Amino acid sequence: MADALKPELDSRKITIGYDATIGDDAKIGNGAKIGYDAKIGYGAKIGNGAKIGDDATIGNGATIGDDATIGNDATIGDDATIGDDAKIGYGAKIGYGAKIIVGLYIWGPKHPVTYCGNGILSIGCHCYPISGWLESFEAVGKEKNYTVAEIAEYKRYIDAAAALFGHEETKAV
Repeated sequence: MADALKPELDSRKITIGYDATIGDDAKIGNGAKIGYDAKIGYGAKIGNGAKIGDDATIGNGATIGDDATIGNDATIGDDATIGDDAKIGYGAKIGYGAKIIVGLYIWGPKHPVTYCGNGILSIGCHCYPISGWLESFEAVGKEKNYTVAEIAEYKRYIDAAAALFGHEETKAV
């Protein structure tokens, strides 16, 4: 069976280490590297360019983001989500259903901008889905006496958050 998969793995630049096991219905992204004796659970999703360390365990239904790195001997629980570009260290244990995301914090001219996860962005003490900010940033800025230049600057921050994290909220924080 491994010989039958070799052309597919080679064409997608996927490397799978000796004695690694991959569960049924798991999806492995292009350029992913699976370490020696690693275990990928049933229905897990490994992103493009992700690296799974030697002896690491990825639980059933877990999602590992693009270009994320999971260290040797690390354990990622069932249904956990590890975001794009995240780095999980040697021997780390991430529990069932956990979500690890890459964050954002910018100190703007009047208030900080913070990505809170799940599509939510906070500017000062106002917390809205990114989609809500895209619709109301100008009205909020005017209400708070921002200058036209400050409103434009915050719009760029909101656009950056939308580009990085999308603008569809997933569920309440």
